[in-house]
Formats: sequence, C-alpha cells, structure tokens
Amino acid sequence: MLQESLIDFSMWQSFFEADFARIALISTVLVGALCGVLSPTIVLKQRSYVGDTLTHLVFPGLVAGYFTAAAFDLPLWGTLMVGAAVTGLVGSFLVERLERILNLPPDSAAVLTLTGFFAAGVVAVSRLRGTRIDLERFLFGDVLNLTNLDAVVLGVVLAVVTSFVVVLRKDWDAWLSDPEFARLMGFRVALIERLFPVVVTAAVLTGLVAVGGLMISALLAVPASLLPPKSAFSIPALLFSITLSLIGLLAAFALDWPVGSTIVLVGFVLVLAKAIVISIAKRTCAVST
Repeated sequence: MLQESLIDFSMWQSFFEADFARIALISTVLVGALCGVLSPTIVLKQRSYVGDTLTHLVFPGLVAGYFTAAAFDLPLWGTLMVGAAVTGLVGSFLVERLERILNLPPDSAAVLTLTGFFAAGVVAVSRLRGTRIDLERFLFGDVLNLTNLDAVVLGVVLAVVTSFVVVLRKDWDAWLSDPEFARLMGFRVALIERLFPVVVTAAVLTGLVAVGGLMISALLAVPASLLPPKSAFSIPALLFSITLSLIGLLAAFALDWPVGSTIVLVGFVLVLAKAIVISIAKRTCAVST
C-alpha cells in the first residue's frame, strides 16, 4: 500500500496542485532551514534542551494571548504570538539569571523555570471555567492549515536569523569556543549572549504553527548531531535539515501521519542508524586489532 502511494505520481501531482499543499511545502522548507541555521549553535553550546524549555515557557503567554484576543476583540494569531514572545523572552532571561546567581547547571535552571511557567498556564486555564481553549495546534503543529501570512512570517524570521548568524559569524564562533577569552579579545560576546535567546525564541514561536512546540526542539538538535559542525553556520547541517523536513512531509502525506511527528521520527531513525553503524565499526576495529 505504501509503495503504491509513493509511485502514484498522479496523486502527488494533484496534492501539490492544491494551495494548502504548496504552502505546507514552502513552510516546511522554511522551518527546516531555520532549524538548520540554529542547530550548530544549539549543539555546540550544549543547549539542546532550549527548544523544549521555550515550549513550556510560552504556554502561559499563549493562554494570556487567547483571552486578550477574546476580551478586546483582537486578532487571535497576533495576540498569541505576542503573549508567547513575552513569556518566552522573560523566561529565558530568568533561566540565565538563576544559572548565574544560584550557580546552577543550565539544565537545572531551565527545568525550574519551565515548570513554574507551565504550571502558571495550567492554573490560568483551570480558573477560567466554561471556556474551551484549543491550543493543540501550537503544541503539535498543523502545517497543512497554514496560510500565506504564516509562510511570509517564517520567511522573514529565517532571513533575519540567518543574517544575524552569518554577519556575526566570527563573534558567534568565538562565543561558542571560549566566551571569556573572546570577551577579552574584543569579540561582541555580550551582543551574542543577548541575541541567542531572542533568535531561538523567534524560531520556536514561528515553528509552533508548523511542526508544533513539542517537535521543534528535536528539529533544532538533529541536524548538527548527525553532521557535527565546526562553526556556528554549517551548510551541510542546513541542507540536511531542509532535506529531512521534506522527507518527513512526504512520508507524512503517504502514511497519513502528523507532519511534525513524522519529521522527528525520520530524524530519530537516522540518529539510531548512525549509532548502529558507528558501534559496528568500532567492534570491527576492536576485533581486527
């Protein structure tokens, strides 16, 4: 059945003739490119948990945005994004401050903050009885129901984030290797430290509407994990991330699976495959020696 779906060219042609499918294709490529641009920094800086952390940090902002839109008759999409951006940036700031002031490991500071923010969102929802909030789209994504506006926003965010990384590449690389030494050498470490949570928050927020917040952290980690980069900007990681996103989209359509989950599953299978190959190679070398 799957093989018939894959070779039925008329089905694929009719699918991509639809406007929603073309928007889904473009948006998937843009999300893949955005994750590919940031993946080297996420992995080299050992901040792979950032995507998952931000998903929880933005939850109370989404709740606040929903009720703000309902109370003042404002556009839902805009108020959701503004609310999520505020709590995401505030939460990221608190994670950094807790890490420095209390001398906590980065993951511990992140867990403490994200649980507090997520709990605040749950409490807010529980207190507002009789109101039905459908935030599933922002947790699991809905790339097949995106609009031209969503694709434009993704494109703008991708352009801005890529510009920051490419133009300031030397500063990013210095910050990744040794931030204290880089600061002494005159690199713009303070600027990069401020930009990092902003660009990652932007990526997570725009990725929410496409692949969902629960999937974006994996998409940020997989490319650079499979193709270890040496710099903050890696062409191989970028191209791989786009390819992975496209393969996941096509597989999701053929199998009638959720797009975001399928992309992550494909990436996870590739990670397992690489681990198996390396393990076999090491055993072979050990036996031969």
